[in-house]
Amino acid sequence: MEKIKLITDSASDLTKEEIEKYDIAVIPITVTIDGVEYESIDNKEYIYKMREAKQFFTSQPAVGKFLEEYKKWTDLGYTVISIHISSAISGTFSTAYSVAQEFENVYVVDTKTASRGEYYFIDECYNYIQEGKSAKEIVELLNRKQEKVLTYVTIDKLDNLVKGGRLKKTAGLIGGLLNVKILTKLFSEELSAIDKVRGKKKLIQSLIENIKKDLGETNKIKQIYLVNVLADEYVEIMKENFANELGYTIPDKNIMITTPAISTHTGEGAVGIVIELQ
Repeated sequence: MEKIKLITDSASDLTKEEIEKYDIAVIPITVTIDGVEYESIDNKEYIYKMREAKQFFTSQPAVGKFLEEYKKWTDLGYTVISIHISSAISGTFSTAYSVAQEFENVYVVDTKTASRGEYYFIDECYNYIQEGKSAKEIVELLNRKQEKVLTYVTIDKLDNLVKGGRLKKTAGLIGGLLNVKILTKLFSEELSAIDKVRGKKKLIQSLIENIKKDLGETNKIKQIYLVNVLADEYVEIMKENFANELGYTIPDKNIMITTPAISTHTGEGAVGIVIELQ
């Protein structure tokens, strides 16, 4: 039976229990805040530091990190499946893919999502491994899964996304709109602003309308995670609206503070809405 090792990046927001369950290696996306670099820092603590910081940014994993992990596990006879944050918002996938070309038995998956969206891929991959599927077959199935994950981000303040260059300034949607709330969606090629409104309730109503449109008549919700940057008020309104308008109750375990790799770019008050379709 083929031995398969899972690898991901720290943007996947895996818990310690999940890392142990999946026996997965996590390559850190580092954050630097006022000149101090962190490979690991408590999610809330980082947000508190970010409030007062003069400078903060992320750095994708170095080539050497991937090379070390891939060599380690392939030398032990494993086939590697490396699952990563969308190439639209990070160079992590590209680096991993480039290094993987030096090995015959390393597969790299671009999830086209982030955070708990990556988790959806990891969990499904793990289940396929338990079923005895081959790495090649698993990767083909995971690539098809890209269309089964929807990723939205509600932005309370634009500063972090625009400064970090993660949000495309299309059709004059963003420029000069201070105090305006933005709804963004992660497409396969870019993170784009799809609506602008004033006020939290209007932002969430726009979110609901866009989700309904994307669901159409055939797609059904399997699960939703709300990964946020200390955005309790948004989360509570979303929970109520999702239950009333989408018929989906979000369990408390599906609400979590996101990793610094994400919060650096979205800013405090942001919420990532990551939907897995059936």
